Amino acid sequence: MQSATDSTTKAVVAIVDFLTANWEKLLYTLLIVIIAFALIRVLKAFIGKFGRDEALTPGTVSFLQAVVKYGILFFAAINILGIYSFTYIYSLILSLGLISVVIALGSQTIISNLMGGIIVYIERPFKPGDIIKVGENTGEVDGISFRSTTLRGLNGLNIVVPNSTFLTVPIVNYTRTRSYLLKVPFVMPRATDISNLLSAIKEHIQSLPGVRYDMDMHVYKSKITPDNIDYEFHVWVKDPRDSERATSAVIDVINDFYKKPLKEKA
Repeated sequence: MQSATDSTTKAVVAIVDFLTANWEKLLYTLLIVIIAFALIRVLKAFIGKFGRDEALTPGTVSFLQAVVKYGILFFAAINILGIYSFTYIYSLILSLGLISVVIALGSQTIISNLMGGIIVYIERPFKPGDIIKVGENTGEVDGISFRSTTLRGLNGLNIVVPNSTFLTVPIVNYTRTRSYLLKVPFVMPRATDISNLLSAIKEHIQSLPGVRYDMDMHVYKSKITPDNIDYEFHVWVKDPRDSERATSAVIDVINDFYKKPLKEKA
């Protein structure tokens, strides 16, 4: 019984001695833990709100929250180990961190897509619902993630654009400019008089939704052959989705104006 009491006493004394000798380190440890979990809570809430405001996918929001959480915990653990001078473990974890960085740098495609996604989130050249053109692809922005951006093409197909594309390829945002140049090609016999064609088209499409009446409309010659002349009618519309309706209206005017079938340009 006496030996058990002595063992308990020694254990208590050892704990008291440890606390007395390391109270500053323990206080720093507690402070780091409190700050780390407070930061995690605040940043996760911020990311959740940001995701709702920017219409991010749930997967993207969860990914960002996980990166923040484990990143903060990693650096908190590094600092705690540094406090207690666990030199070997401290160096090992730092080495593992450096190895991870080297591996990540080796994944150029992943890094490029991630950087492109960050640029999109920071500069916000477009948002879900905007009509944009990236390279040869035109469509409505359907979703944005850190790896890629999804467009709903004008033909209804989904187009997945890697975010690395935005680092090198110009972006045209038709929703912001509200200007899309529509070119309607048509062919007429050389003897045809088109002097009144432009005014006829303007009169016919003046009530057509989406047409920019504040911008000039023109008819240009694009090619002359012995029998025919190739023309292009240029008109500005607010949205590429208005192009089919405007094209159909222009063709109807040309057909009605000359009372004969329009010869489509090849």
